[in-house]
This record gives sequence, C-alpha cells and structure tokens, in this order.
Amino acid sequence: MEKKPRVSHLNATVCYLKKDDKVLMLKFNKKWGHVYAPPGGKFEEGESPLDCIMREYYEETGLQLINPRLQGMSYWKDSTEGIIFVFVAEDFEGKLKNVSEEGYSEWINIEDFPKINQFAQNEKFMPYIFKERLFEGKFLLDDKCNVLDYKIREI
Repeated sequence: MEKKPRVSHLNATVCYLKKDDKVLMLKFNKKWGHVYAPPGGKFEEGESPLDCIMREYYEETGLQLINPRLQGMSYWKDSTEGIIFVFVAEDFEGKLKNVSEEGYSEWINIEDFPKINQFAQNEKFMPYIFKERLFEGKFLLDDKCNVLDYKIREI
C-alpha cells in the first residue's frame, strides 16, 4: 500500500465565554465581512492549545480566562487544512476591552445566535457548545469559508 504524504495543519483555537445566557463574540471590522466569531487565533511556536487560547483571548479581549475546557476539535480543509481547538469557559478576570485590532467585542444572547452572521462552520457546531461531551467536526470548505460538506459527532 502506498504511503500518503504527511500534512502540516494550520492550528487555531477559539473560546466561547458564557456569562448569564450570553456569549462574548468578536464582530470583525475588516476581514471576513463583519462576521461574528468567538475570540481566538493561530498558534505561536511552542504553544499548546491551552497556551494559545489563553494568550489569544487576552490579546483580543483583555480578559483572562479561568479554567477553560476543551469542548471539541474541528478539522477543516480548503486549499490548505487545519484544526480548530474549541474551548468553552464561564469564568474570567479583567476588564473587557471593547475594541481590538480584529474588531468589536459584543455579548450576544444565546437565543440570538441563529440571527447573527457567523462563519458557516461555527454555525454547524454551535449545537455542541456547552454540552457534557466533546465533539469532533470534519469540514470541507470553499475558498470563502462556505461549508461544502461536513460531519459532526460526539466523542
């Protein structure tokens, strides 16, 4: 059997921080067309997923997450491929900075999530956020982050 080539993934993290039935989201002001997404970002050299989300969350919001927990992993493929480590948290310290390089911080009511403009991939895994079990997603995307095909399972 022929060996398949090894792949280097682009790894990233996000965290859904919940407070009183609201979740803190960023509304991007430049890239991605004013879409909402949870704070997070790409790994720096030597970082674990937890290291990455702690750093990225603080950089983008000014908040220090307390005990974030891994909720799922979402593999995606377009012209490249990567894995997003999806965290959730309910405790934090610090003072929220409302504006960052990325966009504006906004607390969104959980029931309003179907009404906001999110990445299609994030919309698909929202039902698995703040659940007892981990999830794994596998997404095929086009070059504009639209979902062409996907599977999600609890693990």
